[in-house]
Amino acid sequence: MRILLVATRPEDATAVESTLLDEGHTVTTCFDGHGGPCRGAKHVEQCPLESSVDLAVIARAPGVEPGLLEMGAICAGHHRVGVIEIDPADPPIDSLYDLADAAEAAVVAEYEQSVRDLIERALPPGAVAVVDVTRRDLDVHVSVLVDRRLDALTVSAVADRARAGVRRHDRFAKVIDVAVVQGAC
Repeated sequence: MRILLVATRPEDATAVESTLLDEGHTVTTCFDGHGGPCRGAKHVEQCPLESSVDLAVIARAPGVEPGLLEMGAICAGHHRVGVIEIDPADPPIDSLYDLADAAEAAVVAEYEQSVRDLIERALPPGAVAVVDVTRRDLDVHVSVLVDRRLDALTVSAVADRARAGVRRHDRFAKVIDVAVVQGAC
């Protein structure tokens, strides 16, 4: 996995980074060459979130207050990257994939809710839509199952609102692919 690692204390980042690298992960950070918390402040293309990041990890010991050097985790959340917190003294690296899956499931559930909220306005009373969202890198794929009796204008409105629901939730998505299938709900 490509992991964005942030920490208020450099020693916390170092402890977690070595474990992540030993496990075969690629680790990137937000720090610029001058010790600042943001490589993208001067040149946005240098931000690690401008390319694909699978997970953001906050390395923070218990009792340590969040600080500015963890700002990358806030940015990751805005980019709809899952964020988890790890205690550097006891990193759960063996279950990192499970933690990443849980973080991704939470992010996908937010997409689905945003899409459902807008789709409901286009459906006639009593109509049901089943929404499924998947992601790969910066591409979002939405599949919507609606009743086969809906007319073409309503189906088109559902597709438009599904796309708008993704965009409302994620302004950084590069590709939004929507498929509306009519069938039995």
